[in-house]
Amino acid sequence: MFISFRHAAALLVAARLLPGVAGDFLGPSFPAPSDLTSDTSLVKAAWQSVTAALAAAGLGDNAKSSRPANTSSVLGAAQNITFSIGLFSLHDPDTTSLQFHHTSPEIAASTVGTKKVDNNSIYRVASVTKVFTALAGLLSLTDADWERPLSDIFPILRSQPSSTDDVLSTRWDKITMRTLAAQLGGVPRDGFPGSPGEIALQLYQANVSTEALMAVSGLPAPNPEADPLAAPPCLVAFQQGRDCTAEAYLAGVANRAPTFSPWTGPAYSNNGFTLLGLALANVTGHSVADLFQQKIFTPLAMASSFSDPPPPSQFPRGVIIGPDATATGFAAPNGLFVSSGGVFSTTGDLARFGVGILNSSLLPAERTRRWLKPVSHTARLQYAVGAPWEILRFVGSGGKVTDLYTKSGDSGLYSSWLVLVPDYGFGFSILSAGSAGGRVGVVAALADLVTQAVLPALEGQAAVEAGEKLAGRYRAADEGLNSTLVLGVVKGTAGLVVEEWISNGTDVLPWLAKVVGPGPFRLLPSVEDDKGARVAFRLVGSTDSPALGDGAPGALFAAPGMVTADWISVDVNTYYGAGLSLFVFDVGKDGKATAVTIPAWRVTLTKSAGK
Repeated sequence: MFISFRHAAALLVAARLLPGVAGDFLGPSFPAPSDLTSDTSLVKAAWQSVTAALAAAGLGDNAKSSRPANTSSVLGAAQNITFSIGLFSLHDPDTTSLQFHHTSPEIAASTVGTKKVDNNSIYRVASVTKVFTALAGLLSLTDADWERPLSDIFPILRSQPSSTDDVLSTRWDKITMRTLAAQLGGVPRDGFPGSPGEIALQLYQANVSTEALMAVSGLPAPNPEADPLAAPPCLVAFQQGRDCTAEAYLAGVANRAPTFSPWTGPAYSNNGFTLLGLALANVTGHSVADLFQQKIFTPLAMASSFSDPPPPSQFPRGVIIGPDATATGFAAPNGLFVSSGGVFSTTGDLARFGVGILNSSLLPAERTRRWLKPVSHTARLQYAVGAPWEILRFVGSGGKVTDLYTKSGDSGLYSSWLVLVPDYGFGFSILSAGSAGGRVGVVAALADLVTQAVLPALEGQAAVEAGEKLAGRYRAADEGLNSTLVLGVVKGTAGLVVEEWISNGTDVLPWLAKVVGPGPFRLLPSVEDDKGARVAFRLVGSTDSPALGDGAPGALFAAPGMVTADWISVDVNTYYGAGLSLFVFDVGKDGKATAVTIPAWRVTLTKSAGK
């Protein structure tokens, strides 16, 4: 039986927060790049550096190494782990060339599944499933549904004896589906039988007596008559070889003590997503498996994704360790836990899924943007939590902050990452399998390697394309106005730089420095219309430009830039109702600007040809 869906503990150390960082508005420095794969793309060059490092470590089908890889290193240890890495982009339709696959010896020797992994190999994705569950909820529930307490959905929770002891009794009347999706319900982490940390379960599996444990731990003998928690129905069912029903599962978690009060702080909970899946089925009248298929897999053409174990006809594509697919966990039934970690998928399908999210293919754009936002902080400065996102902050060499919306997964013989970078319409996935130890750390190190190389290249490529499509000289059609705007791209500087600005024969920049603050003045993307024909930018100075500070501790409210931060002062200066900072570009289907309108100056300037 499939037992656990353990959260991968390792973080992307590439996503680091440095003290003293200031950072413009939250968002990209330039419009997202559309070229990730041509021979001149900086992203392709960065990817080639990644694959070269992997090949040098003896990984991949074309690995070249003059000596055996150092298996004590993280990448060296990856030789014994099968993995697939795939990059994808909303703006570059074919990124299949930006993939890397490594087949370990144990998969190469598989007698049931694939012997060589590729874009279409089927892995378990473990807790990456939670993203599918949250999306299925967004596609199926009303706002009122999200706020329904679990005691209203499940009578067995409503019938629990009332207690005034909020410390030991979970308040099911205060826990909603929304709190579960955001890991803020405070419910116990795992429920039986999917509880890898349950000591009694470990004893049963290892055939060790309770008496032996008592001798070394000081724990008391179980007394089910005095303590109902000592015999949760699903644990008993598991020990007797029976399936756990939803009713038995709910009875087993109903009297457990909470980890926190709802909305106090995030606490990772597989049990929470199991409960969310059961609630989804109850409210919608459809199983989670049906919701995944009807709402996500079919609309996004994810023909190689499954919420139940794939049929034997698909085993030749399965990443299966050993001779028995069920024994290795690949085809073990998900039971009640499909919503927490039951999805099977491929590198190709996860690319379709990631692009579908970034493109708002299933949700309206504003709801996608709402979903891709933090709901809570953690105690780590660089780590926030969404529903169910694990949000990491990457700080580039120039101090620019980019948020990574990630979800990790680890269960049994499988570990995974899904990473979305909404600022640049980009993402990547890592799927892995292996019985060797250290798999979670290896997969996290691979994610680091990709992030460190590709994120700076994405911004660099975005700058290059902005220089080609938006930078240049803009002039008023009426020569008598003597109005000119010159925009450029400066390496290491976020946004389009205003190099020259003449309006009605007057140099605007000296006056602007007095009103807005010191330059250099830059334009940052803000709003794009649905058709991409008009793109708004906002002008900022250097007051809150990205910069690495000295990291001196102490100042909070009086920290430099707190009062003058760009997000506070955006659109503060106006002229007859039009913001001084607003610039609107007209762009063609090729993304190249043809004109820019500056509403406060009541003028439209046409881009000069060839400039």
